Amino acid sequence: KVVRFAGNLHRAGMSNVTVEHADGAHYSKRAEFDVIVLSGSVAQIPQDLLQRLKPGGRLAAIVGDEPVMRAQIVTRATETDFRTRDLFDTVATRLEHFPEPSRFRF
Repeated sequence: KVVRFAGNLHRAGMSNVTVEHADGAHYSKRAEFDVIVLSGSVAQIPQDLLQRLKPGGRLAAIVGDEPVMRAQIVTRATETDFRTRDLFDTVATRLEHFPEPSRFRF
């Protein structure tokens, strides 16, 4: 899928794009990105991923817990300011290896 995606970008004339497929929960490169896309849901977006965005960069994610999840775009406006826009309600499979908040149990 990543090869096909990269090929589509190349055919569209996009030469300034690098496509990487990685486990974002354990991604060790200290790189900054213009765009990060999480391909499943997370309980919350880890701050470490937000810090990897360049100023002006965007992160797309599905955030929340079933039955209420929201597709969101987070934009890094400045070094310290992040703006979140809710797009729509949805449900998606949880991504592995991302932290889950502690929950009350009987």
